[in-house]
Amino acid sequence: MATYSLTTPNSIRATGALRYLIAAIFVGFCLFPFYVVISTSLKIESDIFAWPPRWIFRPIWDNYEAALFVFGGSGVLPFLINSIIVTCVSTILAVGLGAMVSYGLTRFRVFAGHHIFFFILSTRFAPPVAFVVPLYLMLRQVGLLDTHIGLILIYTSMNLSLVVWIIRGFFESIPIEIEEAARIDGYTHLQVFTKVALPLVKPGMITTSILSAIMAWNEFLIATIMTQSNASTLPVYLGGFSGSMGLEWGPYMAVGAMAVLPIMIFTLVLQKHLVRGLTFGAVR
Repeated sequence: MATYSLTTPNSIRATGALRYLIAAIFVGFCLFPFYVVISTSLKIESDIFAWPPRWIFRPIWDNYEAALFVFGGSGVLPFLINSIIVTCVSTILAVGLGAMVSYGLTRFRVFAGHHIFFFILSTRFAPPVAFVVPLYLMLRQVGLLDTHIGLILIYTSMNLSLVVWIIRGFFESIPIEIEEAARIDGYTHLQVFTKVALPLVKPGMITTSILSAIMAWNEFLIATIMTQSNASTLPVYLGGFSGSMGLEWGPYMAVGAMAVLPIMIFTLVLQKHLVRGLTFGAVR
């Protein structure tokens, strides 16, 4: 007996078009705030407060000039440099140390089972505000308040557990025979780690680098409490931004665009590695 499918080419195309439409609406909804920030940063004051909103306007760069050199004393540039220093150094330290810790715990079974990895991850369970007071007292005791080193140490410790947990799956997916063959060829444990294991877990290291950088770049609470002026980061500057006549929306949005674009570009450049890294460890 012949059977007929109710699915036709037209219905398939309509379903696909509907999916793309829903996806486009969702993406547009997510990207609209970024458009508002960037477009507002390029408008004059009359265009910013115009109603209905002016979607077509002549862009200007005065707001960026004001944000860089006028508002907040020396402008946003010192805070931007502080964010770059703290983010880059803490990310490098967290990924480097986390890879070594994860490899050691994976290959050398010092602790029975995998409970040690869950214990390391559990240090992220509590909100950061729970550790603010002891961290503040510790940094004050050793003279690291309002310093790059103090923020770097805190951000490195906060990201370390996440790095160890994620990279663990990558090391476990490497066949032990590859490392044993390298040991037969005369490699030391350190050479096996640096020349054999690390290149194979490159997607995982890139993934954790992106996640660690995003966390360090956007962190506000700890940076606000642990710094005053010398090591204050970009989110702290945004939180206290104001002009002589109150909040200046044009320069404020210019600072917001400068805060968003670097980490967005960094993520987009490494996007393919991020997707591969998040899915690689799940396939055995």
